Amino acid sequence: MTKSKIFRAVMPVVLTLLLGGGLYYYAPPAINIHDPSAWWTLIFLLIVYGVLRLIFGFRTLTVDGRPNRKGYLGFAAAGILAVVFLVINFFSGPLFNASRYAKAGEERITVGDFSSEVEVVENGKITDIAIMDTTTAAAMGKRQIGSLGTLATQYELGQFMTTTVNGQAKKVATMGYGGFWKWLNRRNEGIPGYVSVDPVDGSSEYIEFPEPIHYSDTAFFNENIYRHLQFSCPTAYFDNVHFEVDNEGNPYWIATTYEFRVGLVGCPVPDGVLVCDAVTGKTTRYAAADAPDWVSIVFPADDMVRLVNYAGLYGNGFWNSRLAKTGVYTCTDDYGYKVVGQNLNAFTGITSAASDESNIAFILCDEHTGQIRRYDIYGAEEYSAKTAAEGLVMNFGYRASFPSLVNVGGQPVYIMALVDDGALIKKYAMVDLQDYTKVVAGDTVEDTWKQFVERYGAGGQGVPEQAETVSVRLTAPVETAVIEGNSYAYLQTIDSIYRVPVDGNEEVLFLENGDWVELVVYAELRDGFFEAELSR
Repeated sequence: MTKSKIFRAVMPVVLTLLLGGGLYYYAPPAINIHDPSAWWTLIFLLIVYGVLRLIFGFRTLTVDGRPNRKGYLGFAAAGILAVVFLVINFFSGPLFNASRYAKAGEERITVGDFSSEVEVVENGKITDIAIMDTTTAAAMGKRQIGSLGTLATQYELGQFMTTTVNGQAKKVATMGYGGFWKWLNRRNEGIPGYVSVDPVDGSSEYIEFPEPIHYSDTAFFNENIYRHLQFSCPTAYFDNVHFEVDNEGNPYWIATTYEFRVGLVGCPVPDGVLVCDAVTGKTTRYAAADAPDWVSIVFPADDMVRLVNYAGLYGNGFWNSRLAKTGVYTCTDDYGYKVVGQNLNAFTGITSAASDESNIAFILCDEHTGQIRRYDIYGAEEYSAKTAAEGLVMNFGYRASFPSLVNVGGQPVYIMALVDDGALIKKYAMVDLQDYTKVVAGDTVEDTWKQFVERYGAGGQGVPEQAETVSVRLTAPVETAVIEGNSYAYLQTIDSIYRVPVDGNEEVLFLENGDWVELVVYAELRDGFFEAELSR
Protein backbone atom coordinates (compact mmCIF):
# COMPACT_ATOMS: atom_id res chain seq x y z
CA MET A 1 0.00 0.00 0.00
CA THR A 2 1.40 3.39 -1.00
CA LYS A 3 1.89 6.26 1.42
CA SER A 4 -0.88 8.14 -0.34
CA LYS A 5 -3.36 5.32 0.22
CA ILE A 6 -2.29 4.97 3.88
CA PHE A 7 -2.76 8.71 4.33
CA ARG A 8 -6.23 8.62 2.75
CA ALA A 9 -7.24 5.66 4.92
CA VAL A 10 -5.84 6.98 8.21
CA MET A 11 -6.81 10.66 8.05
CA PRO A 12 -10.62 10.11 8.24
CA VAL A 13 -10.10 7.98 11.34
CA VAL A 14 -7.73 10.46 12.99
CA LEU A 15 -9.89 13.51 12.31
CA THR A 16 -13.03 11.71 13.46
CA LEU A 17 -11.35 10.69 16.72
CA LEU A 18 -10.09 14.25 17.27
CA LEU A 19 -13.57 15.64 16.70
CA GLY A 20 -15.04 12.96 18.97
CA GLY A 21 -12.59 13.86 21.72
CA GLY A 22 -13.48 17.54 21.40
CA LEU A 23 -17.21 16.77 21.52
CA TYR A 24 -16.76 14.54 24.53
CA TYR A 25 -14.93 17.26 26.42
CA TYR A 26 -17.37 20.01 25.43
CA ALA A 27 -20.57 18.10 26.22
CA PRO A 28 -19.62 14.70 27.65
CA PRO A 29 -22.31 12.05 27.35
CA ALA A 30 -22.38 9.18 29.80
CA ILE A 31 -20.49 6.12 28.64
CA ASN A 32 -23.75 4.30 29.05
CA ILE A 33 -26.01 2.57 26.55
CA HIS A 34 -29.01 4.28 28.17
CA ASP A 35 -27.86 7.84 27.45
CA PRO A 36 -29.54 9.11 24.24
CA SER A 37 -26.83 11.74 23.75
CA ALA A 38 -24.21 8.96 23.58
CA TRP A 39 -26.12 7.32 20.72
CA TRP A 40 -26.58 10.55 18.77
CA THR A 41 -22.97 11.58 19.29
CA LEU A 42 -21.80 8.25 17.87
CA ILE A 43 -24.23 8.52 14.94
CA PHE A 44 -23.00 12.05 14.20
CA LEU A 45 -19.35 10.92 14.27
CA LEU A 46 -20.08 8.06 11.88
CA ILE A 47 -21.64 10.52 9.45
CA VAL A 48 -18.57 12.74 9.78
CA TYR A 49 -16.37 9.72 9.14
CA GLY A 50 -18.37 8.93 6.01
CA VAL A 51 -17.93 12.49 4.72
CA LEU A 52 -14.20 12.42 5.45
CA ARG A 53 -13.80 9.11 3.60
CA LEU A 54 -15.37 10.74 0.57
CA ILE A 55 -13.06 13.73 0.84
CA PHE A 56 -9.82 11.81 1.35
CA GLY A 57 -10.32 8.51 -0.37
CA PHE A 58 -13.50 8.15 -2.37
CA ARG A 59 -14.34 11.36 -4.20
CA THR A 60 -17.52 10.00 -5.70
CA LEU A 61 -20.29 7.71 -4.50
CA THR A 62 -20.34 5.87 -7.81
CA VAL A 63 -17.72 4.12 -9.95
CA ASP A 64 -18.61 3.48 -13.59
CA GLY A 65 -22.25 4.14 -12.72
CA ARG A 66 -22.28 1.62 -9.87
CA PRO A 67 -22.41 2.47 -6.13
CA ASN A 68 -19.03 2.80 -4.46
CA ARG A 69 -19.79 0.69 -1.40
CA LYS A 70 -16.71 1.74 0.52
CA GLY A 71 -17.81 5.36 0.22
CA TYR A 72 -21.12 4.52 1.92
CA LEU A 73 -19.55 2.74 4.91
CA GLY A 74 -19.83 5.54 7.50
CA PHE A 75 -23.31 6.57 6.35
CA ALA A 76 -24.55 2.98 6.41
CA ALA A 77 -23.27 2.42 9.94
CA ALA A 78 -24.87 5.69 11.10
CA GLY A 79 -28.16 4.77 9.46
CA ILE A 80 -28.23 1.31 11.01
CA LEU A 81 -27.52 2.71 14.50
CA ALA A 82 -30.22 5.39 14.12
CA VAL A 83 -32.81 2.85 12.99
CA VAL A 84 -31.90 0.45 15.81
CA PHE A 85 -32.14 3.23 18.41
CA LEU A 86 -35.46 4.55 17.11
CA VAL A 87 -37.03 1.11 16.77
CA ILE A 88 -36.00 0.07 20.29
CA ASN A 89 -37.34 3.33 21.69
CA PHE A 90 -40.63 2.93 19.82
CA PHE A 91 -41.21 -0.53 21.25
CA SER A 92 -40.09 0.68 24.69
CA GLY A 93 -42.89 3.25 24.93
CA PRO A 94 -46.11 2.95 26.95
CA LEU A 95 -48.02 1.75 23.87
CA PHE A 96 -46.43 -1.68 24.31
CA ASN A 97 -45.49 -1.52 28.00
CA ALA A 98 -48.36 0.28 29.73
CA SER A 99 -48.42 -2.09 32.72
CA ARG A 100 -44.69 -1.65 33.39
CA TYR A 101 -44.98 2.13 33.28
CA ALA A 102 -47.99 2.04 35.60
CA LYS A 103 -46.21 -0.30 38.03
CA ALA A 104 -43.26 2.11 38.33
CA GLY A 105 -45.63 4.67 39.80
CA GLU A 106 -47.99 2.38 41.70
CA GLU A 107 -45.19 0.77 43.69
CA ARG A 108 -44.40 4.11 45.33
CA ILE A 109 -47.96 5.24 46.13
CA THR A 110 -49.64 4.45 49.42
CA VAL A 111 -52.90 5.85 50.77
CA GLY A 112 -52.70 8.04 53.87
CA ASP A 113 -54.99 9.79 56.35
CA PHE A 114 -54.52 13.55 56.19
CA SER A 115 -56.00 14.52 59.54
CA SER A 116 -53.76 12.17 61.53
CA GLU A 117 -50.56 12.29 59.45
CA VAL A 118 -50.17 16.01 58.76
CA GLU A 119 -49.40 18.17 61.78
CA VAL A 120 -52.23 20.50 62.84
CA VAL A 121 -51.44 24.23 62.75
CA GLU A 122 -51.56 25.70 66.24
CA ASN A 123 -52.02 29.45 66.84
CA GLY A 124 -51.15 30.27 63.27
CA LYS A 125 -47.52 29.13 63.60
CA ILE A 126 -46.67 27.77 60.16
CA THR A 127 -43.01 26.92 59.56
CA ASP A 128 -43.13 23.69 57.55
CA ILE A 129 -44.23 24.96 54.15
CA ALA A 130 -42.73 27.02 51.35
CA ILE A 131 -45.44 29.64 50.90
CA MET A 132 -43.36 31.84 48.61
CA ASP A 133 -42.85 30.71 45.01
CA THR A 134 -39.47 30.62 43.29
CA THR A 135 -40.16 33.70 41.15
CA THR A 136 -40.74 35.81 44.25
CA ALA A 137 -37.72 34.28 45.98
CA ALA A 138 -35.52 35.16 42.99
CA ALA A 139 -36.70 38.78 43.08
CA MET A 140 -36.00 39.00 46.80
CA GLY A 141 -32.59 37.41 46.33
CA LYS A 142 -31.64 39.96 43.68
CA ARG A 143 -32.60 42.79 46.01
CA GLN A 144 -30.48 41.21 48.73
CA ILE A 145 -27.49 41.01 46.39
CA GLY A 146 -28.03 44.59 45.30
CA SER A 147 -27.40 45.70 48.88
CA LEU A 148 -23.94 44.07 48.98
CA GLY A 149 -22.13 46.81 47.06
CA THR A 150 -19.22 45.72 44.85
CA LEU A 151 -20.04 42.02 45.33
CA ALA A 152 -23.13 42.54 43.18
CA THR A 153 -20.96 43.67 40.26
CA GLN A 154 -18.51 40.79 40.59
CA TYR A 155 -20.97 37.89 40.74
CA GLU A 156 -24.45 37.00 39.59
CA LEU A 157 -27.18 35.13 41.43
CA GLY A 158 -27.92 31.60 40.26
CA GLN A 159 -31.16 29.65 40.12
CA PHE A 160 -33.11 29.15 43.34
CA MET A 161 -33.92 25.65 44.58
CA THR A 162 -36.26 24.70 47.39
CA THR A 163 -34.45 22.62 49.98
CA THR A 164 -34.32 22.02 53.73
CA VAL A 165 -31.69 23.12 56.21
CA ASN A 166 -32.00 21.60 59.69
CA GLY A 167 -35.59 20.63 58.92
CA GLN A 168 -36.66 24.12 57.78
CA ALA A 169 -37.75 24.90 54.25
CA LYS A 170 -35.40 27.29 52.46
CA LYS A 171 -34.94 28.60 48.93
CA VAL A 172 -31.22 28.85 48.20
CA ALA A 173 -29.13 30.02 45.27
CA THR A 174 -25.38 30.26 45.02
CA MET A 175 -23.57 33.21 43.54
CA GLY A 176 -22.05 32.63 40.11
CA TYR A 177 -19.70 34.06 37.54
CA GLY A 178 -21.23 36.40 34.98
CA GLY A 179 -19.28 35.03 32.02
CA PHE A 180 -15.95 33.65 30.86
CA TRP A 181 -13.85 36.75 31.61
CA LYS A 182 -15.30 37.15 35.11
CA TRP A 183 -14.57 33.49 35.78
CA LEU A 184 -11.02 33.88 34.45
CA ASN A 185 -10.41 36.93 36.66
CA ARG A 186 -11.92 35.50 39.84
CA ARG A 187 -11.48 31.72 39.58
CA ASN A 188 -8.59 31.70 42.07
CA GLU A 189 -10.73 33.53 44.63
CA GLY A 190 -13.75 31.32 44.01
CA ILE A 191 -17.39 32.05 44.82
CA PRO A 192 -17.77 33.45 48.35
CA GLY A 193 -21.36 32.73 49.35
CA TYR A 194 -25.02 32.16 48.60
CA VAL A 195 -28.43 33.70 49.26
CA SER A 196 -31.00 31.99 51.47
CA VAL A 197 -34.66 33.04 51.42
CA ASP A 198 -37.15 31.93 54.07
CA PRO A 199 -40.28 31.08 52.03
CA VAL A 200 -42.51 31.38 55.10
CA ASP A 201 -41.76 34.84 56.49
CA GLY A 202 -40.21 36.28 53.32
CA SER A 203 -36.85 37.20 54.86
CA SER A 204 -33.60 36.83 52.93
CA GLU A 205 -29.92 36.82 53.83
CA TYR A 206 -26.52 36.50 52.20
CA ILE A 207 -24.41 33.75 53.80
CA GLU A 208 -20.70 33.26 53.26
CA PHE A 209 -19.35 29.75 52.72
CA PRO A 210 -16.85 28.42 55.27
CA GLU A 211 -14.50 28.28 52.27
CA PRO A 212 -15.06 29.76 48.77
CA ILE A 213 -16.30 27.23 46.22
CA HIS A 214 -14.62 26.56 42.88
CA TYR A 215 -16.99 24.13 41.18
CA SER A 216 -20.05 25.82 39.76
CA ASP A 217 -22.59 25.68 36.96
CA THR A 218 -21.22 29.05 35.78
CA ALA A 219 -17.55 27.99 35.80
CA PHE A 220 -15.65 26.83 32.72
CA PHE A 221 -13.42 23.97 31.65
CA ASN A 222 -12.84 21.34 34.37
CA GLU A 223 -14.46 23.49 37.06
CA ASN A 224 -17.83 23.39 35.32
CA ILE A 225 -19.96 21.18 37.56
CA TYR A 226 -21.69 19.26 34.75
CA ARG A 227 -18.39 18.36 33.11
CA HIS A 228 -16.76 17.61 36.46
CA LEU A 229 -19.55 15.25 37.51
CA GLN A 230 -19.48 13.36 34.21
CA PHE A 231 -15.70 13.00 34.28
CA SER A 232 -15.85 11.88 37.93
CA CYS A 233 -18.49 9.23 37.17
CA PRO A 234 -18.18 8.60 33.42
CA THR A 235 -20.75 5.79 33.27
CA ALA A 236 -23.43 7.54 35.35
CA TYR A 237 -26.49 8.93 33.61
CA PHE A 238 -27.66 11.86 35.72
CA ASP A 239 -29.88 14.92 35.63
CA ASN A 240 -31.33 17.59 37.96
CA VAL A 241 -28.00 19.04 39.03
CA HIS A 242 -28.71 21.51 41.85
CA PHE A 243 -27.10 23.31 44.76
CA GLU A 244 -27.66 22.38 48.44
CA VAL A 245 -25.99 23.05 51.77
CA ASP A 246 -25.73 20.53 54.58
CA ASN A 247 -26.84 21.24 58.15
CA GLU A 248 -23.48 22.87 58.93
CA GLY A 249 -23.68 25.20 55.91
CA ASN A 250 -21.12 23.35 53.74
CA PRO A 251 -21.89 23.67 50.00
CA TYR A 252 -22.54 20.73 47.69
CA TRP A 253 -23.81 19.98 44.22
CA ILE A 254 -26.32 17.15 43.99
CA ALA A 255 -27.32 15.23 40.86
CA THR A 256 -29.89 12.44 40.53
CA THR A 257 -28.92 9.23 38.73
CA TYR A 258 -31.45 7.04 36.90
CA GLU A 259 -32.26 3.51 35.93
CA PHE A 260 -34.49 2.69 32.97
CA ARG A 261 -37.20 0.14 33.53
CA VAL A 262 -38.14 -0.40 29.86
CA GLY A 263 -35.74 -0.75 26.94
CA LEU A 264 -32.96 1.79 26.48
CA VAL A 265 -34.55 5.04 27.63
CA GLY A 266 -38.08 4.01 28.63
CA CYS A 267 -39.56 4.70 32.07
CA PRO A 268 -36.66 6.45 33.86
CA VAL A 269 -36.74 6.09 37.65
CA PRO A 270 -34.31 7.78 40.09
CA ASP A 271 -31.98 5.25 41.70
CA GLY A 272 -29.33 7.35 43.47
CA VAL A 273 -27.39 10.59 43.72
CA LEU A 274 -23.99 12.08 43.01
CA VAL A 275 -22.82 14.30 45.89
CA CYS A 276 -20.02 16.72 44.97
CA ASP A 277 -18.18 18.89 47.47
CA ALA A 278 -18.33 22.33 45.81
CA VAL A 279 -15.00 23.34 47.40
CA THR A 280 -12.79 20.33 46.69
CA GLY A 281 -14.71 18.67 43.87
CA LYS A 282 -14.70 15.28 45.62
CA THR A 283 -17.64 13.34 44.23
CA THR A 284 -19.32 10.33 45.82
CA ARG A 285 -22.00 8.18 44.27
CA TYR A 286 -24.76 6.83 46.52
CA ALA A 287 -27.64 4.47 45.99
CA ALA A 288 -30.93 6.17 46.81
CA ALA A 289 -31.35 4.30 50.09
CA ASP A 290 -27.83 5.29 51.21
CA ALA A 291 -27.98 9.02 50.43
CA PRO A 292 -26.92 11.26 53.37
CA ASP A 293 -29.86 12.37 55.53
CA TRP A 294 -29.22 16.06 54.84
CA VAL A 295 -29.65 15.67 51.07
CA SER A 296 -33.08 17.12 50.42
CA ILE A 297 -33.63 16.03 46.82
CA VAL A 298 -32.84 12.46 45.85
CA PHE A 299 -36.12 12.00 43.98
CA PRO A 300 -36.93 15.31 42.21
CA ALA A 301 -40.53 16.47 42.27
CA ASP A 302 -40.78 16.40 38.46
CA ASP A 303 -39.84 12.72 38.45
CA MET A 304 -42.29 11.88 41.23
CA VAL A 305 -45.14 13.65 39.45
CA ARG A 306 -44.26 11.85 36.23
CA LEU A 307 -44.38 8.47 37.98
CA VAL A 308 -47.79 9.30 39.47
CA ASN A 309 -48.98 10.24 35.99
CA TYR A 310 -47.76 6.88 34.70
CA ALA A 311 -49.92 5.14 37.29
CA GLY A 312 -52.88 7.39 36.54
CA LEU A 313 -52.70 7.17 32.78
CA TYR A 314 -51.72 3.56 32.17
CA GLY A 315 -53.18 1.67 35.13
CA ASN A 316 -55.96 0.32 32.90
CA GLY A 317 -53.95 0.06 29.70
CA PHE A 318 -52.64 2.45 27.07
CA TRP A 319 -55.72 2.67 24.88
CA ASN A 320 -57.96 3.31 27.88
CA SER A 321 -55.91 6.46 28.50
CA ARG A 322 -56.76 7.65 24.98
CA LEU A 323 -60.32 6.41 24.49
CA ALA A 324 -62.60 5.41 27.38
CA LYS A 325 -60.40 7.05 30.04
CA THR A 326 -61.93 4.91 32.78
CA GLY A 327 -60.19 5.65 36.08
CA VAL A 328 -57.64 7.93 34.38
CA TYR A 329 -56.14 10.73 36.44
CA THR A 330 -53.20 13.11 36.22
CA CYS A 331 -51.42 15.56 38.51
CA THR A 332 -51.81 19.31 38.43
CA ASP A 333 -49.13 20.91 36.25
CA ASP A 334 -47.36 22.61 39.15
CA TYR A 335 -46.56 21.86 42.77
CA GLY A 336 -45.76 23.41 46.12
CA TYR A 337 -43.53 22.27 48.97
CA LYS A 338 -44.07 21.12 52.52
CA VAL A 339 -41.69 19.73 55.15
CA VAL A 340 -42.90 16.51 56.77
CA GLY A 341 -40.66 15.40 59.61
CA GLN A 342 -37.24 16.47 58.35
CA ASN A 343 -37.88 15.73 54.68
CA LEU A 344 -38.93 18.02 51.85
CA ASN A 345 -42.20 16.94 50.22
CA ALA A 346 -43.69 18.18 46.96
CA PHE A 347 -47.43 18.77 47.11
CA THR A 348 -49.84 18.70 44.18
CA GLY A 349 -53.40 17.72 43.37
CA ILE A 350 -54.78 14.84 41.32
CA THR A 351 -57.46 15.58 38.72
CA SER A 352 -59.74 13.02 37.11
CA ALA A 353 -59.84 12.84 33.32
CA ALA A 354 -63.59 13.42 33.65
CA SER A 355 -63.08 16.89 35.14
CA ASP A 356 -60.23 19.37 35.35
CA GLU A 357 -62.14 21.82 37.57
CA SER A 358 -61.53 19.99 40.84
CA ASN A 359 -59.17 17.53 42.50
CA ILE A 360 -60.18 14.02 43.47
CA ALA A 361 -57.13 13.67 45.74
CA PHE A 362 -53.77 15.19 46.46
CA ILE A 363 -50.32 13.76 47.08
CA LEU A 364 -47.22 14.45 49.16
CA CYS A 365 -44.05 13.21 47.46
CA ASP A 366 -41.09 12.71 49.79
CA GLU A 367 -38.09 13.89 47.77
CA HIS A 368 -35.60 12.09 50.00
CA THR A 369 -37.19 8.63 50.21
CA GLY A 370 -39.24 8.65 47.01
CA GLN A 371 -42.40 7.57 48.83
CA ILE A 372 -45.71 9.09 47.72
CA ARG A 373 -48.66 9.46 50.09
CA ARG A 374 -52.06 9.87 48.46
CA TYR A 375 -54.93 11.51 50.35
CA ASP A 376 -58.34 10.86 48.80
CA ILE A 377 -60.02 14.17 49.57
CA TYR A 378 -62.21 15.81 46.94
CA GLY A 379 -61.74 19.54 46.62
CA ALA A 380 -60.90 22.61 44.60
CA GLU A 381 -57.92 22.37 42.29
CA GLU A 382 -55.05 24.73 42.96
CA TYR A 383 -55.73 27.26 40.21
CA SER A 384 -59.33 27.70 41.38
CA ALA A 385 -58.00 28.39 44.87
CA LYS A 386 -55.53 30.92 43.46
CA THR A 387 -58.30 32.69 41.58
CA ALA A 388 -60.50 32.78 44.67
CA ALA A 389 -57.67 34.34 46.69
CA GLU A 390 -56.87 36.88 43.98
CA GLY A 391 -60.56 37.81 43.87
CA LEU A 392 -60.31 39.21 47.40
CA VAL A 393 -57.66 41.70 46.32
CA MET A 394 -58.60 42.22 42.69
CA ASN A 395 -58.46 46.00 43.02
CA PHE A 396 -54.78 45.75 43.98
CA GLY A 397 -53.86 43.30 41.23
CA TYR A 398 -51.90 41.02 43.55
CA ARG A 399 -50.78 37.63 42.20
CA ALA A 400 -51.21 34.47 44.26
CA SER A 401 -48.32 32.01 44.57
CA PHE A 402 -48.94 28.32 43.99
CA PRO A 403 -50.76 27.07 47.11
CA SER A 404 -49.26 24.96 49.85
CA LEU A 405 -51.28 22.81 52.20
CA VAL A 406 -51.84 23.00 55.96
CA ASN A 407 -53.97 21.11 58.44
CA VAL A 408 -56.51 23.36 60.16
CA GLY A 409 -58.53 21.42 62.70
CA GLY A 410 -58.18 18.19 60.75
CA GLN A 411 -59.20 19.76 57.43
CA PRO A 412 -56.88 20.51 54.48
CA VAL A 413 -56.60 24.22 53.73
CA TYR A 414 -54.63 25.97 51.00
CA ILE A 415 -52.34 28.82 52.00
CA MET A 416 -50.55 31.14 49.60
CA ALA A 417 -48.76 34.47 49.42
CA LEU A 418 -50.22 37.44 47.55
CA VAL A 419 -47.50 39.46 45.86
CA ASP A 420 -47.44 42.68 43.87
CA ASP A 421 -45.75 43.40 40.54
CA GLY A 422 -42.49 44.06 42.35
CA ALA A 423 -42.56 40.52 43.85
CA LEU A 424 -43.14 41.90 47.36
CA ILE A 425 -45.41 39.86 49.63
CA LYS A 426 -48.36 42.10 50.51
CA LYS A 427 -50.79 39.65 52.06
CA TYR A 428 -51.48 35.98 52.67
CA ALA A 429 -54.61 34.02 51.82
CA MET A 430 -56.19 30.78 53.04
CA VAL A 431 -58.75 28.84 51.01
CA ASP A 432 -60.64 25.73 52.11
CA LEU A 433 -59.59 22.85 49.86
CA GLN A 434 -63.07 21.34 49.78
CA ASP A 435 -64.94 24.64 49.35
CA TYR A 436 -62.99 27.47 47.76
CA THR A 437 -65.75 29.99 48.51
CA LYS A 438 -64.34 29.87 52.06
CA VAL A 439 -61.45 32.28 51.67
CA VAL A 440 -59.79 34.94 53.82
CA ALA A 441 -56.79 37.24 53.44
CA GLY A 442 -54.58 38.82 56.08
CA ASP A 443 -51.42 40.83 56.51
CA THR A 444 -49.50 38.01 58.23
CA VAL A 445 -49.68 34.23 58.31
CA GLU A 446 -50.88 34.31 61.93
CA ASP A 447 -53.54 36.93 61.16
CA THR A 448 -54.77 34.97 58.14
CA TRP A 449 -55.06 31.77 60.17
CA LYS A 450 -56.90 33.62 62.92
CA GLN A 451 -59.41 35.07 60.46
CA PHE A 452 -60.01 31.67 58.90
CA VAL A 453 -60.62 29.97 62.25
CA GLU A 454 -62.82 32.81 63.50
CA ARG A 455 -64.98 32.70 60.42
CA TYR A 456 -65.15 29.01 59.59
CA GLY A 457 -64.08 27.30 62.81
CA ALA A 458 -60.98 25.20 63.43
CA GLY A 459 -62.23 22.56 60.99
CA GLY A 460 -63.41 24.99 58.35
CA GLN A 461 -67.07 24.46 59.26
CA GLY A 462 -69.84 26.35 60.93
CA VAL A 463 -70.46 29.94 61.99
CA PRO A 464 -68.05 31.22 64.64
CA GLU A 465 -69.21 33.03 67.72
CA GLN A 466 -67.18 36.09 66.67
CA ALA A 467 -69.45 36.73 63.64
CA GLU A 468 -71.34 40.01 63.96
CA THR A 469 -74.96 40.61 62.93
CA VAL A 470 -75.71 44.06 61.53
CA SER A 471 -78.70 45.82 59.99
CA VAL A 472 -77.81 48.01 57.01
CA ARG A 473 -79.61 50.18 54.42
CA LEU A 474 -78.62 49.91 50.76
CA THR A 475 -77.60 53.13 49.02
CA ALA A 476 -77.11 51.68 45.51
CA PRO A 477 -78.54 48.89 43.35
CA VAL A 478 -77.19 45.38 43.93
CA GLU A 479 -74.18 44.56 41.72
CA THR A 480 -73.14 40.98 40.87
CA ALA A 481 -69.95 39.30 39.71
CA VAL A 482 -68.87 35.76 38.90
CA ILE A 483 -65.50 34.62 40.29
CA GLU A 484 -64.28 31.19 39.13
CA GLY A 485 -67.85 30.01 38.53
CA ASN A 486 -69.25 31.37 41.83
CA SER A 487 -71.73 34.25 41.86
CA TYR A 488 -71.44 37.06 44.41
CA ALA A 489 -73.69 40.03 45.16
CA TYR A 490 -72.20 43.33 46.31
CA LEU A 491 -74.32 45.42 48.66
CA GLN A 492 -73.31 49.07 49.04
CA THR A 493 -74.18 51.24 52.04
CA ILE A 494 -73.23 54.79 52.85
CA ASP A 495 -69.78 53.75 54.18
CA SER A 496 -69.27 50.04 53.39
CA ILE A 497 -69.53 47.30 50.77
CA TYR A 498 -70.64 43.76 51.69
CA ARG A 499 -69.89 40.74 49.49
CA VAL A 500 -72.53 38.01 49.78
CA PRO A 501 -72.38 34.63 47.97
CA VAL A 502 -75.51 34.16 45.89
CA ASP A 503 -75.55 30.39 46.52
CA GLY A 504 -77.76 29.96 49.59
CA ASN A 505 -78.62 33.66 49.64
CA GLU A 506 -80.68 33.99 46.45
CA GLU A 507 -83.01 36.56 48.06
CA VAL A 508 -80.19 39.09 47.84
CA LEU A 509 -80.79 39.40 44.09
CA PHE A 510 -84.23 40.94 44.71
CA LEU A 511 -83.04 43.70 47.04
CA GLU A 512 -83.36 47.27 45.83
CA ASN A 513 -81.80 50.64 46.59
CA GLY A 514 -83.13 51.85 49.96
CA ASP A 515 -84.01 48.42 51.34
CA TRP A 516 -82.95 47.44 54.85
CA VAL A 517 -81.30 44.03 55.24
CA GLU A 518 -79.86 42.09 58.16
CA LEU A 519 -76.43 40.53 57.52
CA VAL A 520 -74.04 38.23 59.36
CA VAL A 521 -70.57 39.77 58.87
CA TYR A 522 -67.71 37.28 59.02
CA ALA A 523 -64.61 39.27 58.19
CA GLU A 524 -63.31 42.60 56.97
CA LEU A 525 -61.39 41.83 53.81
CA ARG A 526 -59.98 45.35 53.68
CA ASP A 527 -61.07 48.79 54.84
CA GLY A 528 -64.82 49.11 54.36
CA PHE A 529 -65.14 45.82 52.44
CA PHE A 530 -66.75 42.91 54.30
CA GLU A 531 -67.60 39.25 53.72
CA ALA A 532 -71.19 38.50 54.80
CA GLU A 533 -74.31 36.37 54.40
CA LEU A 534 -77.99 37.02 54.93
CA SER A 535 -79.09 36.58 58.53
CA ARG A 536 -81.58 33.75 59.05
